[in-house]
Amino acid sequence: MATVTALSLALAACGGPTASPKLALSRASGAVGTVVQVSGKAGGGCSTASAWHGFRIQPAGASSSGQLIAMTPAVATDGTWTASFAVPAYLGSASGAVPVSPGRYEIVAHACKGKVRAVASFRVTSSSLAVTPRTSVAMAVTSDAGGYWVVQADGHVSAFGDARSYGSLPAQVARTATIVGIARTYDNRGYWLAASDGHVYHFGDASDHGSLPAGAPGGPVVGFAATPTGHGYWLLDAKGTVHGFGDAHVQGQPPTSQAPYSAIAARPGGGYMVVGAFNAATYLFPGDVHEGGGPGTALSGAVSGIASTASGNGAWVAGLDGGVMTVGDAAFHGSASGTAAVSKSSLTAIAATPDGQGYWLLTGSGTITAFGDARMLARSKG
Repeated sequence: MATVTALSLALAACGGPTASPKLALSRASGAVGTVVQVSGKAGGGCSTASAWHGFRIQPAGASSSGQLIAMTPAVATDGTWTASFAVPAYLGSASGAVPVSPGRYEIVAHACKGKVRAVASFRVTSSSLAVTPRTSVAMAVTSDAGGYWVVQADGHVSAFGDARSYGSLPAQVARTATIVGIARTYDNRGYWLAASDGHVYHFGDASDHGSLPAGAPGGPVVGFAATPTGHGYWLLDAKGTVHGFGDAHVQGQPPTSQAPYSAIAARPGGGYMVVGAFNAATYLFPGDVHEGGGPGTALSGAVSGIASTASGNGAWVAGLDGGVMTVGDAAFHGSASGTAAVSKSSLTAIAATPDGQGYWLLTGSGTITAFGDARMLARSKG
């Protein structure tokens, strides 16, 4: 995702015939969740007057008319573009979300004048979420912003500042669980860990409000958020279905045609927001408000996280490439795009300070970067 401060970006209208019919991929196979870099050349003679329609992912040999555009990265003046995405568990289509199963897929891009079609083949090896056990996947912030917790995919929790550790997943559980989210209790004396299979683990004074049953449809769970009261939580699956537990009421669902979705955040005054992985389509509930994003939004890195503003009427949307976009009343405080941290490991999460004047960015290698009034904190001894 390019570093931008709004949801729109002028893209290039390129020359068409000078486009390359070849796309370059960082890898040609992998499981759902595998991060892939793709690059191409849309053609020379670019201007900044209109949008280029990006690239999409579709089953090999499928008709192009049935699939929604996946991502729309910005095009440089020489016609080149680069983007990062995670292999999705679902593909959006006009008729709804289509599950991704192991097999052959195509990455397809057109020059904006439609004269060159560039294709690269990709093999999906597994529909199970791919992540290494030591990948840092999520963080939660204490109510006074004086501490935070970072959790790895294997359920190991590290505490910083005034945050205290209340335990990690036992080794026997960590071998099979893939953690995707963490949320704290109201009083900071506990937290929940959510796994991709929908199971929720509780620590400290966190109460068990339930988990998804095994084999629930909708693909892997990709997002997790607790209610402001701490008496419930939501799980978001890749298809875009929101599941509520405890006092976390389901107050609306985003359209499956915009799948896959990648993150959910609680709104401080109640309700939640969800964001699409490939187009940053951001929906606020209750109210079913489409706050921003959608097909054609400029992204050079698929969305990996979202954080709500203090009002709940805006959000920061973070991409795999370290870029940060603002939605609604969110103010831009900086990004990690182009830094050494994201060149070594993709961005996995964003967390905001309670007053909304800053945020932290987390990479898979555990690197944390602070912006605005967010502070870098030492590891806790407690």
